[in-house]
Amino acid sequence: MRRVELLFDTIRAPYDMAHIIQVAQSIDAIVYTAGKNSLSFNAPKVINRIKSWKIKDGFKAIHYDTFEEAVDDLHTKGKYLIGTSGKADKIFYDVKLPQDKDVVIVFGTESSGLTFKKQRMLDQMVKLPMDKNKVDFLTLPVAVSAIAYELHRQYSLANS
Repeated sequence: MRRVELLFDTIRAPYDMAHIIQVAQSIDAIVYTAGKNSLSFNAPKVINRIKSWKIKDGFKAIHYDTFEEAVDDLHTKGKYLIGTSGKADKIFYDVKLPQDKDVVIVFGTESSGLTFKKQRMLDQMVKLPMDKNKVDFLTLPVAVSAIAYELHRQYSLANS
């Protein structure tokens, strides 16, 4: 069975990181981070939050020094990279995922998302549907949860 894989560009918010760990562990996802300024998942503020939620060990994270290095390595390994942006044309739930490749969902920085230059490095861009009259954006933990669980659901259905 394929696993859910997530890539984050320069993640720095401990609370967001703890949420990501919680989601990743619940669906056995691999998490990649990129950027020299990314906070480590082993940072005390992240670890303290995780301990307070009683999350068990076993989280798998891989770090790359740069976003470009991460994308190049993941493409070399045959992964299909789907970026996220509220400005994308395609809705994630409508995307036909490749059956012959593992998929990595890519999230930009908490403050500015993925730059257009970084978006062009990816295989596809998607968004979550929302009523723009009521909500301008989704926080990183909310977007990660919705997309990761949908990808996990699609993988589970494909393997049943």
